Amino acid sequence: MDPRAYDALYGPARIPPPRRRTPVVLLAAGLWVLTMSSLAFLGFMVGMTALWSAAEGMAVGGFLLHCFAGPFGGAAVLVAVRLAPAVKRMSADTRSLLLAVLACPIPLVMGTSMWFYAA
Repeated sequence: MDPRAYDALYGPARIPPPRRRTPVVLLAAGLWVLTMSSLAFLGFMVGMTALWSAAEGMAVGGFLLHCFAGPFGGAAVLVAVRLAPAVKRMSADTRSLLLAVLACPIPLVMGTSMWFYAA
């Protein structure tokens, strides 16, 4: 038996050093936090509007379908971009940053405009 194979199998465990957080990962995480918080705010506002409309006796099915068609369409676009061959070859950090850059602007602009111009 090769002594290197024996050492690799039965020698002491080699613990790899922890991965360093790169600026790409931190930027992607920040963009995803902005995206998810703005989507949560928009979802809350749609839910409250639907609740008030239902309390007044209005039909809310079409309203909810209209409001949630956009985020589901955006999610479908992100999945299509994620499954593209060029994106599959990227590293996980870069891929996450690309998807965050694509996902962030629309909900963020919608959320901030609703926040400032709803009153």
